[in-house]
Amino acid sequence: MSNSEMEQGLESKHGTTADAASDAPSQGRRYGGVGQAQREQARRAALIDAATEVFGTVGFRRATVRAVCGRAKLNDRYFYAAFDNMEHLLRATYAHHAQRLLGQLQAAIVSSAPSLDARLDAGLHAFFAFLRNPHAARVLLLEVIGVSAQTDQTYQRYIFEFAKLILAMAQAREMCEPVGDEAQAQARIVGLALVGAMTNAGTAWVLTGYQDTQACMVASCRRVLRGALA
Repeated sequence: MSNSEMEQGLESKHGTTADAASDAPSQGRRYGGVGQAQREQARRAALIDAATEVFGTVGFRRATVRAVCGRAKLNDRYFYAAFDNMEHLLRATYAHHAQRLLGQLQAAIVSSAPSLDARLDAGLHAFFAFLRNPHAARVLLLEVIGVSAQTDQTYQRYIFEFAKLILAMAQAREMCEPVGDEAQAQARIVGLALVGAMTNAGTAWVLTGYQDTQACMVASCRRVLRGALA
């Protein structure tokens, strides 16, 4: 399953209906040249942007529909047209940022030199640059943990995607050859362990107010990743 398919799978029946409507010949009444589907998508994006600010400031458990709608400057009826509840919005907001970070990491790695160190540096700089937005970083690293089984599943699906991306940077010959079940299991576990290490390092960096330089974070984390992947 692709990352985009994963994110689509997190959307509720409302989001799915809106997406389907955007492909339909008729998009409802147009206002100012903007169709209904586009308006729905714009409102959904505004709610996710607002949720990033609210979750990233007071946390998910203290956030309210009123606070999110106030930040988005939307009536709460638009909230319930797009999301079932606040937890659904949390999952969508997390998926939005996780997908955006995956895209930035992939672009950075592809554009780097083909050596392992160059790929690691490119990916790590992209990761820590992303965390410079403290609200998005809090949503990505902290707010989805332990909310519910369904939200945990969303988190785990993206963690696996980040693990696969890390493993794909390896230059070791065995990573490119067919392997048995045991070797595949070990590779998966190594990838997850490395994601955990990067997540913990990034979380500490954000919570300490970016105390260490980004160059120091990259150099330190490169040592950990290179040791496992070289």
